[in-house]
Amino acid sequence: MESSVHTIDPTVCRLGPWRFTLSRLQYCTFTLVGVALLWPWNCFLSASAYYGERFFHTQSLVKIYSLTMMSVSTIVSTTYSYYLSQAQRGVDYKKRIHVGLVATIVVFVLMAISCVSDLFIRMDDYVFFTFLMLMVLVSAMATCLAQNGTMATVNVLGQIYTNAVMVGQAIAGTLPSVALIISILIVGVKERDVTAKVEDDDYYVDKNLGVFIYYITASLVSVASIALLTLTGYLKSEAQYKALNQLLEEGQSSLSDDVCDVVEDDNTLGDTTKTVGEDRAGVLTEPLPPTEAYVPFSVMWGKLKLIVMTIFLTFGVTLIFPVFASIVESVHTDSPSPFFHKSIYIPFIYLIWNLGDLLGRIFCGATNSYILVKNPNHLIIYSLLRFLYIPLFMTCNIHPLGLAPFFLSDLWYMFLQFTFGFSNGQLATSCFMVVGDHCDNDDEKKAAGGFTSVFLSTGLAVGSVLSYLLVLIVN
Repeated sequence: MESSVHTIDPTVCRLGPWRFTLSRLQYCTFTLVGVALLWPWNCFLSASAYYGERFFHTQSLVKIYSLTMMSVSTIVSTTYSYYLSQAQRGVDYKKRIHVGLVATIVVFVLMAISCVSDLFIRMDDYVFFTFLMLMVLVSAMATCLAQNGTMATVNVLGQIYTNAVMVGQAIAGTLPSVALIISILIVGVKERDVTAKVEDDDYYVDKNLGVFIYYITASLVSVASIALLTLTGYLKSEAQYKALNQLLEEGQSSLSDDVCDVVEDDNTLGDTTKTVGEDRAGVLTEPLPPTEAYVPFSVMWGKLKLIVMTIFLTFGVTLIFPVFASIVESVHTDSPSPFFHKSIYIPFIYLIWNLGDLLGRIFCGATNSYILVKNPNHLIIYSLLRFLYIPLFMTCNIHPLGLAPFFLSDLWYMFLQFTFGFSNGQLATSCFMVVGDHCDNDDEKKAAGGFTSVFLSTGLAVGSVLSYLLVLIVN
């Protein structure tokens, strides 16, 4: 039997219009999956004001909502990411993506209902708080599951799809700031009538259609992600079927580089491959798929230690940006322009940071990008240099300190936030895109998806603790 074996990506097979359809569509698919991975976190953060109203008669819950939500999310994410990284043998990573996204849909449909249903609005505060934290817990686990499957998949498929996921996450960070600024400019800032609420023991928060729509959007993003994953799988199957039929019709005795020689199994989006050959009778043969091997942490650490330490430091240091974003005010607070009022200025600063983050991720995906950092030694040094942003932010107009800013300029502060965001996007994307270059086979690439997720979650957990310490210092 004669056969020719080449491992290539079926999305770039020379099949006329299929080449454009599959490569672009799959990139868009993983971009949307990236949005779906970060959107739940943004939902819970953006709804903080609503829950401040919801728990009005139990002020102790108002004070601990953000802290408890962050603690539950980071602790669950870290522990569950570690568990998933160890569960490797026989894993269907595509199934992990789907299960995670379906769980996200269920959680946020329930959260949307809770904003407009009297059953939840009139529920005892402590019971509702328990329900809310349970939803945060399930959402964190669902995100970990989908992220683990996604990163394992794109590590095998190639760097460009890793870039798609990272860009999608940056888009998810940018959209809430834009929506908040637009809503404030349109409807203005509504002042609470605190006295009336205190005197009314039967006060209940109004049904909030805005938060309802935001939560429903999170579900719809996950639905669209599942739909696109299914569609790309179908198109890949169609393209492979056409390629094989073309070979048989032309009566070729061996497979050439102009068509797919290896067909990926759509059930795993690249987890296994089928070697396609042609014997003398013209019958296609398919040997058994390769056995998956468990890859221990020690092996991954030996190959990726500088990269994962960069991921840990990058996300740990990045969490200082919300601290400064919430306490640094414009130096033009006396201006009549609404843009300098903190109700708009603060979300605008969030937007500046997220735009920098988005551009850093996009530029890393450019062909022959000069922004993409491939050397692990350069990555770790770059991540350590970002600690310099802490004293640099201290030169701005930090309101709680009551001191005159070293630089009396909003542009200086915006420049710092933009470059801080850009460096986050550049470092994070570089790390995840080059992971596959340091792995020897597909088993290691898939295991690296869980391995890197552990350090990402741990970096966020440590960063959240350090951010609270920083709050105590600047206040």
